[in-house]
Amino acid sequence: MPTDHYAFRALSFEQQLPVLYAEGHFLANRYEEEDAVNLYQMPGGFFVELYYDQAENRVVRLRTFTSPRLLEDYAPYVKLPDLGL
Repeated sequence: MPTDHYAFRALSFEQQLPVLYAEGHFLANRYEEEDAVNLYQMPGGFFVELYYDQAENRVVRLRTFTSPRLLEDYAPYVKLPDLGL
């Protein structure tokens, strides 16, 4: 059974990472200052952003959300060939 948004948020950071890797579907990435931000869609109906510090070679934080409005940050990085159109 997929992990829902509230159950995911209740997990510690160390517990969230394996759940994200096991259940999440990678959608896109973007860049914010020094961090690469990877977007995942979770089967529980929410999204997770994984912030990766490229200089330190480590995941620094995760952010979850359910609002499709926050997907707009990824619009500049989507190319139509990526969609198979």
